[in-house]
Amino acid sequence: MAGHHQVKVRVPIEYDASVVASYLGDDPLPIDVGERVLAPFLTVDGRIHGPTSDFLRHHCLARPNPATARRIASDLAAWLGFLCNDCGLAPFEDRRDPVLLASEEDWARFYRRCQYGSEEEVISPDGWRKRASAIKRLYEFARSRYNHVPPFDIISFTTAEGFAGTAIAKYKPRRRNTGSAGTPITPHFVEQLIMGAMRVDLEGHQEFYKGADRDQAIVSLGVGTGLRRNNLANITTYEIPPASDLPLTVMRVADRITKGDAGGDAFVFSHRLPAVHGYIAGARADAVARGPYAPTKRLDIIEADDRSVRFTRERSDQVVTKEWTNMSEDDRRRLVDVDGTTPVLFVNEYTGAPLAYDSFSNAIEGARRFAHERINPSFPQRFRLHDLRHTYAVHLAVAIYRGVLSDSVREDRRDDWVVDHVADAVEFVKSSLGHASEGSTRLYIQTAHRFLTIPTEQFLGPA
Repeated sequence: MAGHHQVKVRVPIEYDASVVASYLGDDPLPIDVGERVLAPFLTVDGRIHGPTSDFLRHHCLARPNPATARRIASDLAAWLGFLCNDCGLAPFEDRRDPVLLASEEDWARFYRRCQYGSEEEVISPDGWRKRASAIKRLYEFARSRYNHVPPFDIISFTTAEGFAGTAIAKYKPRRRNTGSAGTPITPHFVEQLIMGAMRVDLEGHQEFYKGADRDQAIVSLGVGTGLRRNNLANITTYEIPPASDLPLTVMRVADRITKGDAGGDAFVFSHRLPAVHGYIAGARADAVARGPYAPTKRLDIIEADDRSVRFTRERSDQVVTKEWTNMSEDDRRRLVDVDGTTPVLFVNEYTGAPLAYDSFSNAIEGARRFAHERINPSFPQRFRLHDLRHTYAVHLAVAIYRGVLSDSVREDRRDDWVVDHVADAVEFVKSSLGHASEGSTRLYIQTAHRFLTIPTEQFLGPA
């Protein structure tokens, strides 16, 4: 039952012997303040809260920055107050503590409140990132100090610049509507973005970057299929379609990892697939060979193909068969292939584990920055990961309008794919995407009209 507990951040003051002496009228007894840490702490109904206060002291010992510590304390107070007052986890009862009793359901409710709650409850994307980071640090401390399992999954990641860290899986800040529908780019800009991913400048010089082949494959698959980040992050090598002589081929997009369960068959630009297959056979194979993949609650693959996977659960001989379309992202990341590696397509170049979600945005940002600074100053500075999907949609609309699809199907089906207007082509694109907002639809129509001056061959790659 919800309560009305007061959770407050308290800030200690520096010990001053002269102030004490003025009150006593005499010199105070000597006190050793060498071990004293001026760390903020939390109280619940006036009583010191142990787990959060222990963590804050530990944090200030390592990073004695009072302003940062107070911000972290404030974020922890929001979480603790939510647990006490909204989740009914009463403090100081039966030696149970709300922080240690919190479940993932509690965490999901807290996330929804901070992202979709009332005007007073909702915080900015940056505010959520900082709050989630503070709470994640608290549970990393609790895991090392009390051997306590956090109420959410914590994953490791490495940025394009080589920085390694940890983050809470999923529960990303909700993207606010900024008024910009996206930035689709021309085929020429796509090639420059791929050069940026590879760190190759206009003179053909390549800057060393260990994730270059992977990032090239991310750009190629994203602009070739229109997959969202969640799909890119969790698609497996088994689901990548084979090479095709036709300009367009088809792949199945999994329902379980697609927004609104809007999976289905999607068109694929065939000329974008060789970079993906090259990554699988080359850099990815080298990365996963560095060591066995050992996720928690692993699922061991017995056999798999492009449609389904058969596996056993940890400490169980029961064989489970599932179609890839019904495999959740969590289960996909727990799968271990017969050779001891992950089947997830994109992996960390140092560990061979599935690539962290944030690393996909970092990969595109690194490629965009290199393209803008080293290849073409006119490359759009606002281009982001989701714009790969917008670019795919516009390129596909132009291809359909130009008759590429109708030329690729059986003669008795060609009339089904002939369109007279760009808007009609966009309607076909929406079915391939599985979803498109009204704003995105307008963007695709407007941009496709501008791209009609570009030769069809540029959208389809070299013959």
